[in-house]
Amino acid sequence: MNKYQSRAKSNIALATVCAVVLILCGAMDILYFNLHIYTAICEIVFALLIFAVTLYRENKRIKNADKLLKELMDDDEIEEYDMLNSAPLPVVATRTDGSIKWYNKSFSALFNDEQMHDCTLEAIIPEIKWSEILRFGKGTSANIKINGRIYEVASRLVREKAKGKGSEHIIYCYILDKTEQIEAIEAQNNHQTDVAVICVDNYDEIFQRMSDAAQQQVSSALRNIINGWANESTGVIKKIDRDRYYLFFEHKDLKNYIDNKFDILEKVRAAGEAVKQQVSVSIGIGTGDDISNNEQAARTALEMAQGRGGDQVGLKDNNQYKFYGGKNREYEKSTRVKTRAVASALTDYIKNSDKVIFVGHKNADYDCFGAAMGLQRAVREFGKTPYILYDRQYLAVKKLYDELIKNPEYENMFITSDEAPEFLTKDTLVVVLDTHRPSMLQSQRLVEAASKVVLIDHHRRSTEFINNCSLIYHEPYASSTCEMVTEILQYMSIGSAVTATEAECLYTGILLDTKNFIVKTGVRTFEAASYLRRLGLNTVNVKKLFNVDKDEYDRRAEIVHTAVEVAPNYSIAYTEHSWPNIRVIASQAADEMLNINSVCASFVVYVDEGKTCVSARSVNDVNVHVIMEALGGGGHATVAGVQRNDVTVQQMIELLKEEINNYIKTK
Repeated sequence: MNKYQSRAKSNIALATVCAVVLILCGAMDILYFNLHIYTAICEIVFALLIFAVTLYRENKRIKNADKLLKELMDDDEIEEYDMLNSAPLPVVATRTDGSIKWYNKSFSALFNDEQMHDCTLEAIIPEIKWSEILRFGKGTSANIKINGRIYEVASRLVREKAKGKGSEHIIYCYILDKTEQIEAIEAQNNHQTDVAVICVDNYDEIFQRMSDAAQQQVSSALRNIINGWANESTGVIKKIDRDRYYLFFEHKDLKNYIDNKFDILEKVRAAGEAVKQQVSVSIGIGTGDDISNNEQAARTALEMAQGRGGDQVGLKDNNQYKFYGGKNREYEKSTRVKTRAVASALTDYIKNSDKVIFVGHKNADYDCFGAAMGLQRAVREFGKTPYILYDRQYLAVKKLYDELIKNPEYENMFITSDEAPEFLTKDTLVVVLDTHRPSMLQSQRLVEAASKVVLIDHHRRSTEFINNCSLIYHEPYASSTCEMVTEILQYMSIGSAVTATEAECLYTGILLDTKNFIVKTGVRTFEAASYLRRLGLNTVNVKKLFNVDKDEYDRRAEIVHTAVEVAPNYSIAYTEHSWPNIRVIASQAADEMLNINSVCASFVVYVDEGKTCVSARSVNDVNVHVIMEALGGGGHATVAGVQRNDVTVQQMIELLKEEINNYIKTK
């Protein structure tokens, strides 16, 4: 007889004793205490009732247990059942609704010998994935904690028992203790060596502007901060260059660094503020593999961190990138050595190509379009044929495009994405402008097929990047791609060949991305504008490009009217109307919202071509790129956006609120 049946017998015996005691008490009340006879009779009846109910219920449970045993096995399987019942591995049999039919001694001992026949397995083990077990007939729920230990529950449908006209499935669940195994794996992982590469951002730029005393002060402070940060772990740090360090530490220390939010970034910035300089460091960390691969991953993560503007930590494991910090804005470089080198290399690429095709991002704006118009002049001056990829449904630059095609020189220069592959040969140069993400290209197929690809972009680097580039000029500090192209043209030895129309195209791109020279504007931005002015730029003509009709003006005002402050200094507006040129209208509305008192970050949610989009703008120290990146988008610290086809406008607003709150908490 099993333990459950023994317990039922004990309950019956206890009920019998209680009933006898109550009957004796009733008799004593009549014989010795002269109580009312009806009271004594009630006690006796009540005792008999308790006894009868208990006897009925426990006998029924014994019969059910016996019946269950007969259902589970035939008489010749008793020996096999005894082995299963006494096995050290906890086993439980359940119905499809999760209710427990039977369990062995080991399973009962796991829960301190509690009676569980009337319970469901999910009630006893809430972490179990019962829906998966039902869907697949078998499954495994890992890392389930029971009484401080870690178990894995393996399940399988083992038999189908006929019962009347229907049938019943019985599911066996085996509870496997994985505590020692998991602890051993964690211990091994914790002692693996992670690699961090620490680099001072723009070391030469910073120190050449300092006096000798300030250089010594900052150098000493940086060394103390970096060494102090390294001492928070059990690692070893080595300085390999004046601006670069290597740190080797155990993986268990990584959690502590993350919990402290890599406070080394703030300490370095504070050291720079003490001497009124913008000092920062970028860190790349490689983890999850052996030392050699971790070192390679650390260098790649460092490159990613610097490509996103620096002053942040990039962490790369076997599966993904993670970024910490990066909420400060990029600062401008004063040296143009790299620009001169890029101009020289690009000149050689153009001269050694049969033609040049310029490719921008989808829904081309004035920045990528203007940059293409500027560089196509250099291509012509070197005796090559330029082509600009432009699909005519992109309304953002339609007004400028309509003016340009009136000029016979540009008549056959614009080609569509479908036509572009016909122009591609092994000697064709493809220049990608204003994006580095393959998914954002006007023609990803064209870029992948090209043998020579040059990339010029100013957006903060994403984990998605065009890999087959022969030359990369990627500077997140720049205000716009047009600013970068304007500087390149000054070093390409083409004199004043750039026409006034082309200068206006370049200036338009700068004007758009800087919001009329208000945001992300440095000394080099104004120098580029000054150079374009000398080439014949007419600012009045540019101003006309941004004029809108009354309908667009009213629609922009309608969007701004919906603006709601969802957090201090953060406002969201939206529209569910898919108006023509909605992308431009939404961007202008986001700019307008920044004119409202106290608004430092504005977001406009809208629908375009079946996708739910967000146009984000900011001033001061709010980095909208971080918020948009969390939603799957990107951009700049002050100008960013996202496009998704899996959410509605209202759902996007809720997601946006959540990410804004997350950003505020970590800021």
